[in-house]
Amino acid sequence: MNIYNNVILYLFVFIFFSTSATAQIMLDNSSFEGTPADATMPSGWFAATKGTTPDILPGYWGVYNEPSDGETYLGIITRGDASFESITQRLSSKLEKGYCYSMSFDLAVSDNYTGYNSPIHLRVWIGSKKNKREQMVYKSPLIKNEDWKNFRFEFTPESDMYYIILEAHISDTPVSHEGSVLIDNISPISYCNKA
Repeated sequence: MNIYNNVILYLFVFIFFSTSATAQIMLDNSSFEGTPADATMPSGWFAATKGTTPDILPGYWGVYNEPSDGETYLGIITRGDASFESITQRLSSKLEKGYCYSMSFDLAVSDNYTGYNSPIHLRVWIGSKKNKREQMVYKSPLIKNEDWKNFRFEFTPESDMYYIILEAHISDTPVSHEGSVLIDNISPISYCNKA
């Protein structure tokens, strides 16, 4: 191989690995924009649990918190009968096994979600198929803050994954109560910055 071919090969390898290391997986409608409405699935998202009827807020159920990004945000709940709401979407690119990823979102609670006022957790799952919870990659603390707070986390898929699920969660104990969590401003999923 001559020097010209070597230079071309090195440039190709450098560009390929540079762009793949900085690539981001964008979520569709990551700030849950839409017309405020109760029991309405935001564009780009699908129910991951039977009985999921999320709310596009503010303006319904007594919830008037200002959005942290854009004009609207999402509210999901847990119920006294131990049922809960969760939403999912297929990612624009797969999460590759063994790679470290990072993402964040803003979470809050309303003190007046028409009775669904108890603090709860948000759990994040990834899966290879729609609605399949294969790996929990994050569980928030109990969300008690009425002002938006950003939560960032890192995770490493145990196998190639194509879906993300956001789930309202009460507790790992057999306790049930009516609670809610507000979600806004989900970041793109990016490779971890390991310097």
